[in-house]
Amino acid sequence: MEKYRAPNRVNLLRAREYGLEQSFIHIEQTRRLADFTLCKYRNLTSYHHSSISTMDLDQSEYRYLLSGGSNGHICCHDMFPSSLVATHPIVFQIDRNTNRDHHTHNICSLIWYSNDNGMFITLGLDKKLKIWDTNRVKLVDDYEFNNFAYAAQMPSVADTSIIAVAHENGDLRLIDIRTGSDSHIIHSHTKKGVCLIKWFNNSPYLLASGGVDGRVLFTDIRSSRNHYMSLDRDNILTDNDQVKPRATTVSSVAHHRGVKSLEFLPDNTHLLTVGADDLMYLWNINNGQRLLVNYGLVPTNNMRMLTTACAQMKHDLSKGLVYVPCGKFIRVYDIFSGQRLSTLSGHLMPVSACIYNRSLVELYSCSDDILVWASVKKEQEEYEVSLKNSERRQDTARSLGQVLNRDEWSDDEEET
Repeated sequence: MEKYRAPNRVNLLRAREYGLEQSFIHIEQTRRLADFTLCKYRNLTSYHHSSISTMDLDQSEYRYLLSGGSNGHICCHDMFPSSLVATHPIVFQIDRNTNRDHHTHNICSLIWYSNDNGMFITLGLDKKLKIWDTNRVKLVDDYEFNNFAYAAQMPSVADTSIIAVAHENGDLRLIDIRTGSDSHIIHSHTKKGVCLIKWFNNSPYLLASGGVDGRVLFTDIRSSRNHYMSLDRDNILTDNDQVKPRATTVSSVAHHRGVKSLEFLPDNTHLLTVGADDLMYLWNINNGQRLLVNYGLVPTNNMRMLTTACAQMKHDLSKGLVYVPCGKFIRVYDIFSGQRLSTLSGHLMPVSACIYNRSLVELYSCSDDILVWASVKKEQEEYEVSLKNSERRQDTARSLGQVLNRDEWSDDEEET
């Protein structure tokens, strides 16, 4: 935790006077990331009456938060303003009472269109993928599958129209929303199924997929091969020159049980995976080797899929934090040392997803409700002190008024 502590504020202000404003901003963001606490006075207008399975934040304005429930309902909240006391309103909702094209089963994936919040994509356990117009909240196109689909993802780079869908039979389906084609199928995993998929941050052609069989595969959609790399938990990166990299085989697995989370780091060099074996691994995506970082046991509490959030410092890539849902809590780990820095508590039910807002430097998490986390501990304490002082002044004024009224009443009695 020491390396995330910021230097003296006076020194930072002096550095800004010398023109080092960017350093001031970076160090201040680092301090805020390591000091997240529950925003007790920021609430989202209540909507979901069931557990929330997934969320997504638009990447163009970092403002609109989509959330999907286990009953198929979808809601969008406006997360501005990011003030100490706020109630975030509902922008729109999709359910059986407001839209006849609503999903009828659990929402598996929510995806904002890359760099444009005018369109979003939803995937449900009703075997349907739907494309929506945000401004009109109208269905634009939909695709129905024969098999269950557990996850869908779209590349984060601009000018792309490909959606990857993970099926229960182990297939990866590629959908081009410009042409409407959905016939490109990659038979990559076993028939046990694909749990989740994730596109590389810097490429619209490379994606990672995690299966129920514990395998994590890297696929180039331009190639005729099913995959070009398979991660092996025994292929470890060490400083010992005598230890040679292990060649992956068909039996190579990243986890002994199913894969529950895939998260690429912003540096485009590392990947974090979480498995049903309650272990979290850090990988080098260039050579497929596992780094020797011990996070200890990371309990997943029988959740089918988890969404972790990563934050890495642009000015120092050796500093990075990951927020991992662990039951009713959120654990904060140092990515490269494995040290658990803190544990965030506030939910009453198991947490399913965490979303990091890098623009506002705050975290959103969901279970049966959505909570906001930010570095506001000092501000909240000052606000609570001001509330108590205000209550004391009101009590004093009320007591004084009662005394004055009592005196007037006694005077009336004496006159009669």
